[in-house]
Amino acid sequence: MDFYDLHAHVEDLKSVEEIVEIAKRIGYSGIGLTVKYANIGELRRLKEKINELKSGIDIATCVEIDASGVKELRRKVSKARKLSEVIVVSGGDYKINRAACEDSRVDILAHPEYKRSDSGIDHIVVRAAHENNVAIEINFHEILETYRKIRAHVLSHMRRNVMLAEEYNAPIIITSGARSKWELRGPRELSSVGQVLGMSLENSMKSVSDVPRLIVETNRRKLKVLPHG
Repeated sequence: MDFYDLHAHVEDLKSVEEIVEIAKRIGYSGIGLTVKYANIGELRRLKEKINELKSGIDIATCVEIDASGVKELRRKVSKARKLSEVIVVSGGDYKINRAACEDSRVDILAHPEYKRSDSGIDHIVVRAAHENNVAIEINFHEILETYRKIRAHVLSHMRRNVMLAEEYNAPIIITSGARSKWELRGPRELSSVGQVLGMSLENSMKSVSDVPRLIVETNRRKLKVLPHG
């Protein structure tokens, strides 16, 4: 089984080699190196760095988009889609969550419950995610960084999102959301998070294998990009 983590942030190009090496060591066949849209100009240099590596694992380029409104989101997605193999939309605002899932150019809706008093999605959103093949993300970094007092609420929201996604057959993806090499987590550790949130062993394993792998393969066919690494 090939495991992928499609949401590992790159803050410094000097750290790329270490991130990739650790990802390989802890059991990944592929890693998604993620830059913020604000730093999209760094993508060219990131691709050059990736091409220099003899990593032995698949490396995908990802862009995470923050947007304050739907028009801004669509504009940024349009630009990023031509440059990146994976598009991640930073969720939280309900309108952004819904717009992301209604856009087939988007691959992952990240942390839709972020800073909310509810789970951030409903049957309308997950139905759209199913129709447009947008994966609903379970982000380990969010769990890790949440204050203990409200962690139970965050987990409850994630559990509801898992239930909704499974009910409407929307894809679920579990990622580390790592901000540094130290925050990377092994695929079986991420899979266990899915099980805590109510996923079966089979589905939780798919969320770190088949789901992310198919995202990368599908987009590469569309972009006519060869695998890296």
